[in-house]
Amino acid sequence: MKTHSFNDVAEEYSQKVAPYRFSQFLTLIHELDLFGDEKVLDIGSGPGELSMEIAKRLAEGGFLQGIDLSPQMIELARRIAQQQKRDNVSFATGDALALEFENDTFDVVVSSNAFPWVPDREKFLSEVLRVLKPGGRLGLVALSDRCYREFFDAVSQIAPEHPELFPHRQTQDSIGARLHTPNELARLVEKTGFSVIKRFSVSTEEPIKAEAYVERVNAIVSENYLDHLNNNGQRGTARRLILDSLKQKKDLYITESSAFVLARKPGWGLNYQI
Repeated sequence: MKTHSFNDVAEEYSQKVAPYRFSQFLTLIHELDLFGDEKVLDIGSGPGELSMEIAKRLAEGGFLQGIDLSPQMIELARRIAQQQKRDNVSFATGDALALEFENDTFDVVVSSNAFPWVPDREKFLSEVLRVLKPGGRLGLVALSDRCYREFFDAVSQIAPEHPELFPHRQTQDSIGARLHTPNELARLVEKTGFSVIKRFSVSTEEPIKAEAYVERVNAIVSENYLDHLNNNGQRGTARRLILDSLKQKKDLYITESSAFVLARKPGWGLNYQI
């Protein structure tokens, strides 16, 4: 799976995707039950919506560091922080597979929907474990196997008649992101050495026009699902077929769904309750 930095879709992601995941951000924050003085790392902070919501809840001594692979996302996040006059948050470009922080640095690490894109999930979690203090907490959110199911259903319907355009019938990870159930996510976290405290999923559905549906998906994946087509004519045909298939649904909904895992690094850190 190729690395996806979101450089090409930063503005679109900020406008068309992040606002619709706000309920997921609030759910994660609620589950963390922050004291307020924690040092928090947000991996894959994107345009900063989750980071800023956490920063609002931090008291004196609390601080949030956001990192993202995309310079464009970091620029957006810094702009928001400046507009809100937040001095307890900072953003910088950074690689989740090689975190530039010392061991045992953070009380809390969060990551919302960056995990599905990383090429080495075990390395990602090992780095998180390394930079967390003993007893520190992880709040991990990843796209679930129910996310954007309407899109995959549409492609599955047209793939048998157009094998030259959809040779693999567009399995759910064809958008470039791995999709997880809460149990699958928890197993990966436990394998790294964390103690899993809680696992669950959150899903929302909303009515949407077919054109807006495709725009939402493309604001995340930048048409990764057509990368196997080099011919512009074929790409255009594939786009049209997907859109027409979605339009056939009388009442089209879009499903945003994420798997959540709350976990702790073993050790004699602060005795947080989750």
